[in-house]
Amino acid sequence: MNSDNTTMKTKDPKNKTTGQQVIDAWNSRTDEIILPFYTHDYVVEDITAGRIREGWEGLRQWTKSVFTAFPNLHYTLIEQVEHDNKLVLHWLAKGNHQGPLMKIPATGKNVFIHGMSILTLENGKIKHGQVMWDLAGVLRQIGLLPSITH
Repeated sequence: MNSDNTTMKTKDPKNKTTGQQVIDAWNSRTDEIILPFYTHDYVVEDITAGRIREGWEGLRQWTKSVFTAFPNLHYTLIEQVEHDNKLVLHWLAKGNHQGPLMKIPATGKNVFIHGMSILTLENGKIKHGQVMWDLAGVLRQIGLLPSITH
């Protein structure tokens, strides 16, 4: 812990950070492992998709939609910053587009999704989240937006 009460991701696998534990839970693709990291009244704002989901039921719907679209999705924690009751995660997800994503039919293409989650913790659990992810990048990778050339 730094003197300003901010921590950065550690590389020691025996001392997993809170962020890495959350990432590992999502990589399990199992609600029974994911849900205990969140309060029952959890609220998430998916800023990219313009959606708000509430509670464990909303979280279950979210995990179902994510893992239906990308059944082999794997998250990697790139960096985290913790300060007081805030946890910010910069992550990369990789997977194969095998199901509908925001009403876009499966393309079978592999994608890399860059994203950030700003989380508020209460009693060690995630109470609120704001999630932003690179939708334009995903749309380029599945062929629905043109590539950017310089």
